[in-house]
Parts: sequence; C-alpha cells; structure tokens
Amino acid sequence: MDAAKPKELRGERGPPPHFAGRVAELALLRGRLDAVLADPGAAKDGMLLLTGVPGVGKTHLMEHFAQQVKDDRRVVVLALSPVDLAAPEGLLLLIGEALGARGKFARAAGVDDKISGIRGNVAGVITAGVTKDAYRPGMTFSHMLRATRNLKAWKRKVLVVTVDEVQGVDSRSADQLQTLHLGHHECPVLAIAAGLQHSKSVLSDNGISRTNHRQLTLLTSDETVEAVYRGLGNIGVVVSEATAGELAEAAMRFPQHVHGHIEAARDVYCERGEVDSPEALAEVLERGRKSREEYYVGRMSAMGRANRLYPLIEHMAGSGAESVTLEEAESVAGADAVDAAVRHGVMTVGEDGVLSFGIPSFHGYLVRRAAKHRQLHGNGLPSPTG
Repeated sequence: MDAAKPKELRGERGPPPHFAGRVAELALLRGRLDAVLADPGAAKDGMLLLTGVPGVGKTHLMEHFAQQVKDDRRVVVLALSPVDLAAPEGLLLLIGEALGARGKFARAAGVDDKISGIRGNVAGVITAGVTKDAYRPGMTFSHMLRATRNLKAWKRKVLVVTVDEVQGVDSRSADQLQTLHLGHHECPVLAIAAGLQHSKSVLSDNGISRTNHRQLTLLTSDETVEAVYRGLGNIGVVVSEATAGELAEAAMRFPQHVHGHIEAARDVYCERGEVDSPEALAEVLERGRKSREEYYVGRMSAMGRANRLYPLIEHMAGSGAESVTLEEAESVAGADAVDAAVRHGVMTVGEDGVLSFGIPSFHGYLVRRAAKHRQLHGNGLPSPTG
C-alpha cells in the first residue's frame, strides 16, 4: 500500500483501527457466553452492564466482542438501542430476523410480519387466531417470546443482545429488556447493556436491579501507546515509537482522544508524508487538541444551552472542588440544567450520588469557557447561545 495514502477512518462511533486493552472485560463477556452455551439458565445470573464516561470505549468493547464471536455458529448477535426495545412486536420480529426465522416468529406469536417503519418503533398488528392460543392485541413481550420457544431457530444457539445507550430506557423498554435477560430456558439470550455512569440507577428505577456491573476506566499508559502505534500502522501511517508515545501522552489514556489524535496524524501524514519531525508532530498535537474541543462542544450542544452550567463550574472552581452533591448543583445551576448535563454525559453521577465532570480535560475546558463567558458578559445571566 502507498504510505502516502493511508486508509480512511470511520467516524466517532466507528471501531478504532486497533483495539487495545479491556482484557478483563473481554474475559468476563466470554466467560458469561460460555456459561450460557453450556446452560441457558446461566443468562439469568445478573444482566451484564458496562458503564463509564462518554467516549471511554463502551460501544467499541461490545462491538469488539461481537466481532470475536461472529464466526461461532452457536452464537447470533443482535445490536439494539432503547428505541428498538420500545415496541414488543417490532422487537420480536428483529429477533426472528436475526435468527433467520422472521416469518416463523411472526406466525408463532400472532404478529403481522409486514410491520414497516422505524426499526422497533412500530406498534405492529396482532392477528387473533393465527396460533391455537389466539393471542390478542396487548399481550406482553414475554408471551410472544414464549410462543417461539419450540422453534428450531433457537436450537443449539445463544442470542447475544447488545443494548447501547441504555440510560435512555423507560419503563416500557426496560420491561422488554428484563424479559430478554430473564428469558426462557428454551430461548437462550445473553443481554449485554452499555451506558453512562448513572445507567445502573436508571435500570434499577425501571425494575432491573440485578446487574453484573463493570465500570470502564481509562486505558493504561502502555495500552494507550499500543492503541496509537498499532492503530496508525493499521491505516498505513508510519511513526516512530517516540512519536507514538507523545501522541499517547497527549491523548491522556482516553480512547476518544486516541481516535482524534490518530485522525490528526493521518491528515498530517497525507499533507507532509511524515509525522516524526518536530514541525509535523506539533501540527498533529494542535489538531488533536482541536479535535478534543470539538468533541466537548458536541457534547455541550447535545444538552442544549450548556452555558447554564457556567455558574456551577465557577462555583466548583472557586472552592477547588472536583465534585458536588446533586442538591448543591441544582441550587446553583437549576434542576433542568443539571438533568440535561447528566443525560448527555457532560456530568456524571457516581454511585454515592455526587456529580463530577468525568473527563478531566473536559472539566478544564469548561472552566476556561466559563471564565471567557464572564469576561464577555460580566455577572449577567448566561446568554442563550453561550
């Protein structure tokens, strides 16, 4: 391959060019899958829940595990979102389609298999009299799933269901997720969910209290260097180990920042034909910094009017605090702003109920933004566009 034309990278949600670390987590997932393959009832031993700050690699971990098991004929992987869980009929058809038996699933459960529209977000039509049990509109997903238990599609297979952004479930979608998790011995399902740090409490509030919870932390220094060095090599960008080490240090062991620095190095490599010179490396580091800030701006934009948090940020900076109680945060910034910050991953809630900015560099960026806002607007209320 021509070194001057490295391979393209996928976007933010695409897999990294090299998956590094997460050895213990992958072993946990593999161990649970092996247990369910040996005994379908083992799926009931607590739902697997992966949590962490935005960009720490939860989605990539699930995708990497799915890639590892995709060639096992005993395993079928179905990736879902909370939206896909909302409508029981649509969810059942997605499962049937994944197992190669959509029509048979529809007939067994008395569901119209001509449902169309957004995946999993369609109410569907129940047709009475299709099975001897004559199911009627309004029956539960548990009844539908049980109706398929004798289909050959389930034989000698485990369905691995991954649910991303699980903090977005509501009571209805949580009911479907709980049914998938508990399942039936004849319908072996291994449910793996991933979400922000407060996902465990969201699931608990919606009736799912038994979770096998693993909180993802940052990569180690060695894993970060490996991710940078091998990731660049996999897309055709040649760098020295010293350069990889500097890029890894700038990425602060954070997978999302690793991806941004790899992308920056690819672009500079295309322009200059190398990355190792002081000038080229400085350019990569600057573009990596801008990539980090663009990511932060995106997270702030998602929550809407993130400048509502500036009083809280300045309050924390003034006291030297890295965390704050929910009550204190709401008294300074308002409940709506704090709720939006948590829902969109700008702030995270620990198991002890305190709030913090889970990404240290994000916190520093927000402190600078708040100070700049004060310089421009004085002590007045934050402007709507901030």
